[in-house]
Amino acid sequence: MATGVLQPPSRLTSKHISEERVSHVMPVEEDGLQERWEQVRKGLEDEAREEAKVSGDGHETVSGGALTPATEPGEADELIDGTLGEGEAAAERQGVYTESQAGRAVATEVEGYLPTRQGPQGFVAPLEMDHAEIVHGTDDRVRVWNTTAFPFRTICKLEITAADGSQWGCSGALIGPRTVLTNGHCVYMHDHGGWVRQIRVIPGKNGSPEPYGAAISTFYHSVKGWTESESSNYDYAVAVLPANQKLGNATGWMGLANLSYFSLLGLNVNNSGYPGDKPYGTQWWNANNILAVTDRRVYYRIDTYGGQSGSPDWRYKDGQRHIVAVHNTGGSPFNGGVRIVRPVFDNLVTWKNLYT
Repeated sequence: MATGVLQPPSRLTSKHISEERVSHVMPVEEDGLQERWEQVRKGLEDEAREEAKVSGDGHETVSGGALTPATEPGEADELIDGTLGEGEAAAERQGVYTESQAGRAVATEVEGYLPTRQGPQGFVAPLEMDHAEIVHGTDDRVRVWNTTAFPFRTICKLEITAADGSQWGCSGALIGPRTVLTNGHCVYMHDHGGWVRQIRVIPGKNGSPEPYGAAISTFYHSVKGWTESESSNYDYAVAVLPANQKLGNATGWMGLANLSYFSLLGLNVNNSGYPGDKPYGTQWWNANNILAVTDRRVYYRIDTYGGQSGSPDWRYKDGQRHIVAVHNTGGSPFNGGVRIVRPVFDNLVTWKNLYT
């Protein structure tokens, strides 16, 4: 049985954008400007190539998995807030990390949830991990020692069994009681039989301890732009938890944000996930500003590694956290994520509201 860290698509993605927008790459010192121009140009070329694969609406939703759940029920800033859930709202953090604060105004919001109680504990035997993504220069990642603190308890380790039996690792984030945001390539693997057999979802995993337990997902939503066209412009999905395992009610979840181009450019964002080059099952955080934006993607120098595919890029502002992108690529000069544009936002809100 093969094991490993699921790698993101090698192609960076983005749809074309205007020369006016390209000219608004975040201003930087002279020696870094050329590098950012290089990323934008490369992103535009790759995005156009990826978009050419897609016929029709790439955001048209598709669903699949081993089992169906037992119960199925523009450019302006647009947000849906998160919620703290039943975990310890005032849990002290350990380590030397401070969430990066943002300073831009928002429009509408969608609420999230913050609990006030902690969940059970559990343990899991580790899978083997390998294959690197990109750490830029000095590794600035910091371990999250207290994974029961919000929002780190909402971030999930994903242990994936593909249709062909191979095992992989990704990251994800709860965005509702039963809905886990991740990458399309974490739920639908073109080279390993399509829809994965199952995903073991472990929020707030901290090495061996699993403070909120775990749930097995066997049903997923993605979009045709990924499942049919394998375009990394559309590399997003959700895993659905069983109706009797609403882990999000214990952990809470962050909100979602469809931010405008100029709200994203230069925005300080956070990322936390489960990289394969660190001790198994440990969560690692990093933050940096968004250095370039295209119609489909955002680019940053947040350090990541294989296994962090599907981890959330979020803004922290006025005590609220909103996911603005889903990390899915490592490359030079920047790493990047799928931007939560309006069609992505609408799909995620729909999927979240299906499973309450």
